[in-house]
Amino acid sequence: MKYLLPFLFALSLNAAPNIDPDVEIRIKGLVCPNCAVGLKNIFKKNSHVKGLKIDTKKGLLFLQYWGIEIHPSKIKTMVKKSGYEISSIKWLKRGKSVRGVFNNRYNSP
Repeated sequence: MKYLLPFLFALSLNAAPNIDPDVEIRIKGLVCPNCAVGLKNIFKKNSHVKGLKIDTKKGLLFLQYWGIEIHPSKIKTMVKKSGYEISSIKWLKRGKSVRGVFNNRYNSP
């Protein structure tokens, strides 16, 4: 019983969601946990998002899908609604990396 409390405390410190991300999104200006609240709220509203994890130290958002991929322009719109700008999107499962969202085939004029 005396080991239960320290064990539960250790678990609470490591309570970040354990996800297998499909996409890594680098976001400009994401520096604190309070900044991440708006992003979490926007992405949790999308029914295709299975899970997300935000690393404020590196300015990264990791996104996991339910199976249907979210279009890059939709990701860009959701991030913009939160008040941020994307600097890069990297697809982790497909091995495809896009530097700057305007340089991909979806957003070209």
